[in-house]
Amino acid sequence: MAIDPSKPFDLVYEVMPTYDRNRLDLFVKAMIPSMSRNRIQQRIGEGRVEVNGAARPSNWRVLAGDSVRIRCREPEEDGVEAGKGIPIDVLFEDDDIIVINKQAGLVVHPVGKHRHDTLLNALYWRYRDAIPEGEGVSLANRLDQFTSGVILATKHAEAKRILQEDFEARVPKKTYLALCRGRVQDDEGVIDLPIGPEAAGGDHCNMAVRHDDEGKASTTVYRVKERFDQDFTLVELKPVTGRQHQLRVHMSALGHPLVADGRYGGGYRLELTDGGGIDRYALHAAALTFRHPRDKREMRVVAPLPDDMREVVARLRGGEREVVAGRVL
Repeated sequence: MAIDPSKPFDLVYEVMPTYDRNRLDLFVKAMIPSMSRNRIQQRIGEGRVEVNGAARPSNWRVLAGDSVRIRCREPEEDGVEAGKGIPIDVLFEDDDIIVINKQAGLVVHPVGKHRHDTLLNALYWRYRDAIPEGEGVSLANRLDQFTSGVILATKHAEAKRILQEDFEARVPKKTYLALCRGRVQDDEGVIDLPIGPEAAGGDHCNMAVRHDDEGKASTTVYRVKERFDQDFTLVELKPVTGRQHQLRVHMSALGHPLVADGRYGGGYRLELTDGGGIDRYALHAAALTFRHPRDKREMRVVAPLPDDMREVVARLRGGEREVVAGRVL
């Protein structure tokens, strides 16, 4: 057996030139945005973050070409069949890559309390006998827990390296669909607003538009797909940059937060008159265009709209209205 899902596994990242001379803790945060700063400091303090095979402190400066290894979890009694019961919807697969349609609610890799119930656990279980010794399944891109859609995984180190370089160079093109509140007026446009951590005193995971040294250049291209009479808009979003929560922050800043995005102003649930609705932010990674790591041919993989978003869109088309605190809007 090449992979034992019950044993600790690692996340390994090669430092690209973009991150040359970054602090170790900031590099880890960039690679795993969902990991809190406190947990990153804890992992580093426990010696579970290594640079070129040696544990290093938070303020260690990583260099281009360095290998950073993050020890994800310790073995636990209930980890023997970690990932066994998690379904994987494979959109495309060959000897080098796996393209998955991730379901909303699934965390992509072990972090915090999600130690065994992640996409990476599921991939490790599925390919435990198929991956050669010395190789391993890795994720080439990431999606937030409640975002559904296309995510790309690799089966060996060379494919991972090539795709990591492509993602750093922004070669792959991502397309999302989002259901937003309000009627977006312009048929298309570009949102060019810097994003950084929310000002001190807020939730440490929140991001915000920042017109100061904390804000990093962030650009999103949008196009209206459909407007609904009930003041909702289905929008196609194409991120040019890849900041944490970028699409959600940008649409909120435009005055059109994603439906059911309680963190950025969209409410915690959309309830319709027929009792249907959606209780996670309505964001779906609909397509990913990338170069195959082996022969460089361009590939475009599409994930169909998930049931919850598809049903809400159909009901809005049918005239269903929103219900808030028992009142029909």
